[in-house]
Amino acid sequence: MLAISPSPTSGQTAVRMLFILDRLGEECEAAEGVPLDAVRLIQAERKLQKLDFLIRNPDYLANVIISGWEEGRLPPERLLDAQAVLEEREPELHTYRMLRGPHGAFETLRNALSVLRHLELIVIQRAGRTSDEFVRRRDYYLLRAGATEAQRLRDTEPILAWYDQQANYVAIAAQGMSGAELKALQYGHDEYANTPEGYLIGGIAERVRKRLQAALEREGLG
Repeated sequence: MLAISPSPTSGQTAVRMLFILDRLGEECEAAEGVPLDAVRLIQAERKLQKLDFLIRNPDYLANVIISGWEEGRLPPERLLDAQAVLEEREPELHTYRMLRGPHGAFETLRNALSVLRHLELIVIQRAGRTSDEFVRRRDYYLLRAGATEAQRLRDTEPILAWYDQQANYVAIAAQGMSGAELKALQYGHDEYANTPEGYLIGGIAERVRKRLQAALEREGLG
């Protein structure tokens, strides 16, 4: 049974957010409305939450990689990445379960994002205003200073390598997938779909281990 780790600290969450933006954000160039020195962008908090969910839950991340192989999006050797995520990278020490919110997995990111904003590593902009009270989404920009800091952390803080590598695995898993397709994969598990709002979303590690072993054997990689 996959252990559930305590909630991550604001500092840990800030590092994850920095690596998510650096590894998984879309490249952006100077244009009207784009903050000065912005280099990457993730549109909407829901997308940020979905990517964070995969980093925090290695069992669900491995499952997405296996599904990519089944669908022909990913080559067989990517199954070894799923194996590394699930078996070789101490998931018991790095699983941080998330609460079920009204739109899926949710965690308050305000404090962690405030840390990055205070350090002038990111900019958060409101977009799609519908009225003075309501905003459709928030866009998250990584500034050049943020990209520099992410690289500095890679070079000088090996203890943080897990978060960075996990972001790389998420990039592999989500290759060619839309946000809606990622959402559908998550909701395809009873542990996710049937968790009441406000409760921790349960794990799927044992089922994914069996699924992975069958896939590895089928490809002669077991």
